[in-house]
Amino acid sequence: MISYDYYRVFYYVCKYENFTKAAHVLMTSQSSISHTIQNLEHQLGCRLFVRGNRGISLTPEGEQLYAYVSVGCEHLLKGETALLQSVSLEGGIIYLGTTETALHCYLFVALEAFRQRYPKVKLQIHNYTTKDAIQALKNGVVDLVVAPTPFDLYQSMKTQALCSFQDILIVGSSYSHLKDQTLSLKDLESYPLISFPQGTKSRDFMEDIYQKHNLFFSPMIESATSDLILPMVKHNLGIGFLPEAIAKDAITKGEVYQISVSEEIPSRNINLIYDSQLPQSFASKELIQYLLSTNTSK
Repeated sequence: MISYDYYRVFYYVCKYENFTKAAHVLMTSQSSISHTIQNLEHQLGCRLFVRGNRGISLTPEGEQLYAYVSVGCEHLLKGETALLQSVSLEGGIIYLGTTETALHCYLFVALEAFRQRYPKVKLQIHNYTTKDAIQALKNGVVDLVVAPTPFDLYQSMKTQALCSFQDILIVGSSYSHLKDQTLSLKDLESYPLISFPQGTKSRDFMEDIYQKHNLFFSPMIESATSDLILPMVKHNLGIGFLPEAIAKDAITKGEVYQISVSEEIPSRNINLIYDSQLPQSFASKELIQYLLSTNTSK
């Protein structure tokens, strides 16, 4: 088996058409380059160069070999360059699993600042429910997850709170007469409630609150995503609980109204989740460290 180093030397001699220049690039001596080429010619059983007063030129056998060696060496050099760029954050890719609540309440702002710092790092953002995001992390589909509480983790997963947010009750124009009132959860049974479908963690969160007050949480309309609850409320399909950060602009514009609730609605957290048993790319590690450094939940 001929050493790859022999072909590497051959590639650079061909590229620069000069033993001395090749030796300079490879940081070795001209005699070492000559010795390597002689060994390569001996192992291949043919001459690769014609040496003359005007320098060197390839033999027909040398030209045939260079056509293949050049392709292989250039691909290896490109791979090496891509890896070095990734390690230096001049490249690389991050696979991120998240939810709409996490995006609107925290991640859009955080990623904007991260992209300004590392503009050449690519992001692949996968939008899931919290449960599906954690499953994608377990399966290695994503490098890390940013999702709201509550959630259930696998044993090897670690989590850290990044920020807190508050769910509020909002109504549309048809229910604007309620805006100066304080309603109890029991009072809300008189109105069509919009919420997430069963099995989602945000639905579990609301059901737990109702259960603590001996009430049954029974929404009239179920929405697969938080992004749909706001337009549904705007169009008076019902009333609903939504993170304040998502509803804030619509409240400011007078498109929806916030209603006070007599029972306490606990705040929730947006958390970073990663698997300690999975290897992380340099870019992913940097994003994790960046998110932790901007933690506002303390």
